[in-house]
Parts: sequence; structure tokens; C-alpha cells
Amino acid sequence: MPKGAAGGLVNNQVEQWKFKFDKILHNASQEDVFEYCAQEAVHSVVDGYNGTVMCYGQTGAGKTFTMNGSTANYKYRGLIPRAINKIFSEVGGRFDNQITVKISFVEIYNELMFDMLSGDAQHE
Repeated sequence: MPKGAAGGLVNNQVEQWKFKFDKILHNASQEDVFEYCAQEAVHSVVDGYNGTVMCYGQTGAGKTFTMNGSTANYKYRGLIPRAINKIFSEVGGRFDNQITVKISFVEIYNELMFDMLSGDAQHE
């Protein structure tokens, strides 16, 4: 994009864009996506750290399937059910600790944020 005159004397408008990818998971299984993208965050959560897994992208790219998966086939469950399963498996094996688990699930769609636990919509 060329710099426009409307930017004034000092114009810091970006003319070139560069993007760096850590990895492209083309035709990856739900298990592979979980292992690469979320497994480390889940282990950190069990050790007491806050963790966030976020999906972002174009409509129709598969974000909802990646996060939620399919209810018809256990093999195709998404990151959320896999993470919850892993958290409770890890917590269940730590008999010497008292652990409280709190989970939030938020979906932002068309600039509206839905709190999936309460069903309330808020405009951001």
C-alpha cells in the first residue's frame, strides 16, 4: 500500500507486510492439533498457570470444528473436550494437592461476544 498524503509530514503508514508462521497443520488430525497447539498450555494449567487457547481466522476455515470437534465420533473431538479431559486426568492423579478448576468458554462472532456458560450476548 503506498503512503497517502493524508498521513501528514511524518507518515508511519505501513507499506509492506511480512508474516511468519510457526507451523502449518495441513490435513492434521485433531490429536495432532491438540498435541502441537494446546498440550503444553494444559500441562501449565495443571501446574497453576493460567492458559488460553484461541482460534482465529476466516469464516469457514474450520475454527469451530478445531475447538469443539464432532459429537458423532470420539476420534474427532476438538481441543476443548481434549483439554478438559486432560486437565481432569492430571488433577485426578494428584492426591496430595487440593486443586480447584475453573473454566471459561467465550465465542466472539460478528463482533458480538457470547458467554457460552450464561448465554448472554454483549456488544464489544
